Amino acid sequence: MRRVTKKLLIFVLGLLFTFIYCEFLVYYVVAGQCSWPTIEQPHNDSEVLKAFILADTHLLGPRKGHWLDKWRREWQMHQAFEAIMMIHKPDVVFVLGDLFDEGEWSNDIQFKDYVDRFHRLFPIPDETLMYVVAGNHDIGFHNNIRMGSDRRFTKQLNSTAVQFITLKDSHFVMINSMAMEGDSCSLCTKARNEIIKVGGVLKCSENPDFCYEGIKKVRYSRPILMQHFPLYRKSDETCTEPDAPPLSIRNKPFRLKIDALSKEATDYLVSRLKPRVVFGGHTHHGCLQHHEYRTSESSSLPLNFYEYSVPSFSWRNRPDPKYMLNIILGDNNTQ
Repeated sequence: MRRVTKKLLIFVLGLLFTFIYCEFLVYYVVAGQCSWPTIEQPHNDSEVLKAFILADTHLLGPRKGHWLDKWRREWQMHQAFEAIMMIHKPDVVFVLGDLFDEGEWSNDIQFKDYVDRFHRLFPIPDETLMYVVAGNHDIGFHNNIRMGSDRRFTKQLNSTAVQFITLKDSHFVMINSMAMEGDSCSLCTKARNEIIKVGGVLKCSENPDFCYEGIKKVRYSRPILMQHFPLYRKSDETCTEPDAPPLSIRNKPFRLKIDALSKEATDYLVSRLKPRVVFGGHTHHGCLQHHEYRTSESSSLPLNFYEYSVPSFSWRNRPDPKYMLNIILGDNNTQ
């Protein structure tokens, strides 16, 4: 009898340990295998910005998905996020759009519930900052944005069409990709005006000859562009990273203004802002692109920068969700 009881106790304890490990500890084990990039150049620790970047959480709404699937995926993302925050302690968190899966179809009450759930699932300590950009699932593609959808996203998540943020002498420009359609709608017009304004601030900080009375003055460094859509590219054909799209869809042509920004919008952003690096989401897969541009102001030296597509953070979109840890310095260095 004692032998049976002992075996039963071992079995129950084994099940309990397996449950605790799979539902709690495994997230810390996996997150602990990641680390911040090493800074090889001399630096002052006070200038180092630690950025945690994720994209496409796609929280399910009231219309699609089984309640068990919703609970399971949200639990996984919550546990992973908590582990990352506890182990890595970033200074800032950037979420690159498609926070919600059904934001564009939700009424105001449902959207408020969405926002509350987002903050419950991804809590941050008081000393950590969080910035988000809108994705097409949050407010709709440009031609499907309903009256008030962009306004409520802006109000409840403090995310305007264009934001200019400076953290430890590093500049970030947060872009609403749907505002890059290029037409004369109020959203696009507002975004263009803000981009012109931000470009003027950067130009003044780079060269005092372009300053004027009342302009904001900052220490110059090329900005980091954060958005939902990738910059213009024909497909993911050149993406060869381990988390790149599968071969079956890698050569599928992109639909411009739906799968990526148009060439005109990309050229406009690059010429106005001259980014040092670009981060985007939307594709749910990883990709690293090198860009080389010749602008009117740098005809002799081309403008070079890298663009990172950040894979989805949700298990619903890929079996191996990803995130990025970046070290950013105010001297145009990003690792």
